[in-house]
Amino acid sequence: MNLPEIPLLSMLKSRMSWLEARQDVLSQNVANADTPGYVAHDLKPMDFESLLKNAGAGSFQPGLAVTDARHIAITPSSSAFASGESPDVEASPTGNSVSLEQEMIKVSDTQGQFAAATNLYSKTMQLMRTALGKSS
Repeated sequence: MNLPEIPLLSMLKSRMSWLEARQDVLSQNVANADTPGYVAHDLKPMDFESLLKNAGAGSFQPGLAVTDARHIAITPSSSAFASGESPDVEASPTGNSVSLEQEMIKVSDTQGQFAAATNLYSKTMQLMRTALGKSS
């Protein structure tokens, strides 16, 4: 049994990768909050319907080397998701459109969603261990 091919785990892995990539984009926005002319960016939301269609359907892209069958391969997040401009507020006189308050709200929301996804992933693994009779 290859764990990444289980649809629920595949969807959770994709969701966590998207959340990680979004956190990177949001951190770039915060880092450039005082850069003249910088426009805030954000990732386009994941399309749940296409995620369901691709779950377990061989949509796995090669990433880091997997040296054991129990390892979960991680796909690179740099180009896997579409990014677009997402100005939070009207641009300042310097042309910067980053609102630190809005960015921190997005960062907090992303962090909460990532925690929920990792918790669900962990609970799914616990259920599998229990089903296999390997409780610990």
